[in-house]
Amino acid sequence: MVEVKLERLRRIQSKLDTTIRRDVQNHVARWRDEEGNLIMILHAIQNQHGYVPREVAMELARELGVKLARIYEVITFYHYFKLQPPGAHNITVCNGTACYLKGSTDLLNELRTQLGVAEGQTTADRQIHLDVVRCIGCCGMAPAMVVDGKTCGHAKPADIAGHIATVRAKKTEVKK
Repeated sequence: MVEVKLERLRRIQSKLDTTIRRDVQNHVARWRDEEGNLIMILHAIQNQHGYVPREVAMELARELGVKLARIYEVITFYHYFKLQPPGAHNITVCNGTACYLKGSTDLLNELRTQLGVAEGQTTADRQIHLDVVRCIGCCGMAPAMVVDGKTCGHAKPADIAGHIATVRAKKTEVKK
């Protein structure tokens, strides 16, 4: 019984490996001769998966003939690239000068407490991702945050529970 399950897992892993290899080879083939191709390939991978999975990064390093450290060097340098699966919903706190002076730190602390995650992280159920940006261009509405693309100006820590409840009420299926 255990051997049957183990063999089944090996077949599944083999199919995954084949799929990953084929996808990476397709991305590399498309961008191989372009300057800055690693960034373009990583964008394609992230657009496909929502983040850059470790096994895909490993296959990319193998396919390009570079060290895995080089792949991670690029991924971690650019804020756009993510190493963890994204949340179904996003809450972004503006930490620009106006928002900072008007209390964005209090908003962020309340979000951290209620969600149980730090900025740049996603809740365990993968429903909500918390992020911080330098400015969202809504200085006149400071402090501001963006909840699933909707700007919430003059936000207060007391508003956080309501925003989280609204997002959680829209529980969305997340990619595996």
